[in-house]
Amino acid sequence: MRRLLTFVTVFLLLVGMYGFANAVSINYLYAVNGNEFTSPYSGVIVEDFEAATELWSWTGNGAIVSGTDSTASAPFGVYERDTSWYVTVPDDVTSPPPTATAVLPGYYTYFGLWWGSVDTYNTLSFYDGNTLVASFTGSAITSPNAANGNQTAPTTNLYVNFLDLPAFNKFTMTSTQYAFEADNIAIGNVPIPGALWLLGSGLVGLLT
Repeated sequence: MRRLLTFVTVFLLLVGMYGFANAVSINYLYAVNGNEFTSPYSGVIVEDFEAATELWSWTGNGAIVSGTDSTASAPFGVYERDTSWYVTVPDDVTSPPPTATAVLPGYYTYFGLWWGSVDTYNTLSFYDGNTLVASFTGSAITSPNAANGNQTAPTTNLYVNFLDLPAFNKFTMTSTQYAFEADNIAIGNVPIPGALWLLGSGLVGLLT
């Protein structure tokens, strides 16, 4: 009985710890596909902007572009800039609101993007319908690295993964200056990290 009580107590502590961590987990892991950064997780949906029709319905004044000019800088990869199409916000900073919003085909808890030249004035927001459920600025995701808009530095051109987000079916990219650039945007429902299940399995072994 004492062993059972110990197991239950530790298990509840683990569940509580996971619930706390479940607030949102951010990492910068990525897979390299040629020179492009993309999601390392299987079973996710990736919008690479290469098809004639986008996967999701977009509104706002963002634009799907290629190359680099005075208003947009293609995300930097291993050794050169992104040579494919990507999304940039704002398309024209003089035409508010400087946003691009995508309505998704379902609810998801994982989001990944190749975030180019991360700036403090870039904001990524997640919604359940019209209700904001989570929001992150460029400063928040690169801490302790500076979100200074460097167009070639690895610390400001990286693939960012958001795990355990509150369920969302819409996201918005906002930038109050030039610009917020992203490619290979991924959505999905990535399972609970395996480490927790392995630890739970080990605890079950205490009962035998």
